[in-house]
Amino acid sequence: MIIHQLFPEPLYFSKLERVLTQEELKIFNEYKKETHKNDGNRTSNNNYVLEHKTLKNLKKDLHTKVMDYFDKVVCTHNITPYITQSWINYTESDQFHPVHFHPNSLVSGIFYISADKKVDSVTFRKSHLDDKIKLNATKYNIFNSSTCTYPVETGNILLFRSSVGHGVDKKKGNNIRISLSFNIFIKGTIGNKTDLTELILE
Repeated sequence: MIIHQLFPEPLYFSKLERVLTQEELKIFNEYKKETHKNDGNRTSNNNYVLEHKTLKNLKKDLHTKVMDYFDKVVCTHNITPYITQSWINYTESDQFHPVHFHPNSLVSGIFYISADKKVDSVTFRKSHLDDKIKLNATKYNIFNSSTCTYPVETGNILLFRSSVGHGVDKKKGNNIRISLSFNIFIKGTIGNKTDLTELILE
């Protein structure tokens, strides 16, 4: 007997290959002065933070990871991925971020500016078109689990499909967890003329 995994969900897990500069850290602290309350934590008012000139190298580094994701996971041609919106989440002790997904985006990313893997994590939730029947599992595995939680630390970069639900459980520890979230779309041509599916995205 063998059990195959059909259509697994990719989660790209990498790390920034350098430390953030003092100038970059200063910008993140500046953004913290102008935030609004979310359902559970706080988010920067600016939602194009990677467009700041001081963060141009960080945006370039993140784009390199995005290209690697598309090269290893998507494996297509005639398209170029690019980062659209980007914002910062600040999560303090006992705060949280409810499970959500990102519409109008193909791939989403999280870069952890400050996090401690001893107390910080991110949880992904399996999506079901029909979740009306709930069975009580006696032992969880990759087939019957509805959530999966990963510890995260400073410098981690995660990329995943924007339709995948994700969130943050109530924060433990006294550190302030700071994460930069960003969305990714594509430019180029998808589909083809023969099948009448061609779409040019500019």
